[in-house]
Amino acid sequence: MVKVAVVYNIVRDLCNKDQKGFVTPAVFNTLARAAQMNVYNEMFNELKIATRLRKSGGDAGRDKSAYKMVEEDLSYFITSKRLNVSGEEEPVQDEDPQGNPLFDEDGEEIMVAVEEVARVNKPADLSRIISMNVFETNTSVEIIYDSEKAKRVLNSNLSAPSEEFPIALIDGINIEIFPQTITSDINIKYYRYPVEPKYVALSIGGSTGFVVEDPINCTNFELPDHYLTELVGEIARMIGVRLRDDVLMQYGVTETTNR
Repeated sequence: MVKVAVVYNIVRDLCNKDQKGFVTPAVFNTLARAAQMNVYNEMFNELKIATRLRKSGGDAGRDKSAYKMVEEDLSYFITSKRLNVSGEEEPVQDEDPQGNPLFDEDGEEIMVAVEEVARVNKPADLSRIISMNVFETNTSVEIIYDSEKAKRVLNSNLSAPSEEFPIALIDGINIEIFPQTITSDINIKYYRYPVEPKYVALSIGGSTGFVVEDPINCTNFELPDHYLTELVGEIARMIGVRLRDDVLMQYGVTETTNR
């Protein structure tokens, strides 16, 4: 993985070449997070291009395959989780006959009976879903992202979900499984977001800008080493915009487009 201290030192040296400003660890960390996400998202675009190249017969194949290289890089972010969606209880607030919510003498909401829902929050690090299946039966779960389409499916006599053909509605931060009679957990396989990089300085040498890395508390980039120049280019481009430095901006654009 790309070491955050290496990127920080390169970027700091680039920005200090004309004495136009020192990049503090706080500024660097903000830009580093954005740069890593830019590179991460670009990997998916490269996968699309490599897929088209492969289908057209233009991919080099074997170890030179563009598709294989991008797929290998992205495989690091593939993870699985077991979601407990069966029997989850959701409290319901009590209401008077007019539909007004009821509160106790302390002003707390009065919660009554519960309703069963097969719903769970998305994993916090979920980026893109690959597949879902029922844990006990290994039955594939059809994934729907459009709530209107899900409503039509649920109301259909022909395509209504069953335990043999379940569906999952991805709605906001929730994943809801139909039919709600499913009693097994759900396995979800997905691409996770990379962990945010963080450069921590052990000490700063006043106005000299001298920084000593704190290796224990630093968090490296979650990208393979060959993305080093692209990360430096992304951060340099953003700092160039911040400092209105045309040289830095051009350097950043060159490094990110020539990869």
